Amino acid sequence: MKWSDVGDWVKENAGAGVGLVGSLLTGNIPGAIAAGVSMVSSATGSDDPDKALSILQSNPEATLKLKELYFKNEDSIRSHLEQMTKLDLEDKQKEHEQTQLTIRNADNATDEYVRRTRPKMAKQSFWLGSLYCCIMELGNSISFFDSNNIEHQLLSSGANWEIATLLFSGAFAYMGLRTMDKIKGKNSIIK
Repeated sequence: MKWSDVGDWVKENAGAGVGLVGSLLTGNIPGAIAAGVSMVSSATGSDDPDKALSILQSNPEATLKLKELYFKNEDSIRSHLEQMTKLDLEDKQKEHEQTQLTIRNADNATDEYVRRTRPKMAKQSFWLGSLYCCIMELGNSISFFDSNNIEHQLLSSGANWEIATLLFSGAFAYMGLRTMDKIKGKNSIIK
């Protein structure tokens, strides 16, 4: 068992406020996890997650002691949670910035091959997906193949949406990086 399992139980069962201690335990910042482990260990008297969870489940006084520790350290807990959220948002922002920088560098490259590669791949993806859908649907509508033949079985079912999505994915990704940020707005359903 891991401390994150203890954190999940605390979030679900320990009551109002103490759920934040569970959030510390299920987070990914070592300092925050250590703070949560310290509070649970102090409340239960055990630094083993299995024993701590069984004590919390069977002994209401341990849960009450955890609540007391939470109220003593509430500012520290909120600070850790704020730090976790801030680091997560910074990570997402850096990832987005790197993606945009890569796109801009390719678009502004002096080498013609580098500048044209991504748009060319998107066009090829679009045409390949379109060709696949047309051939498969044509084969579905024109049934001149022998019904015992494997080609007939493949073509008679029409285009498979999973394969079509796979073939179109390059074009969708290229268009998505260009347009999704423009679509996202305050009132957008896309988050």
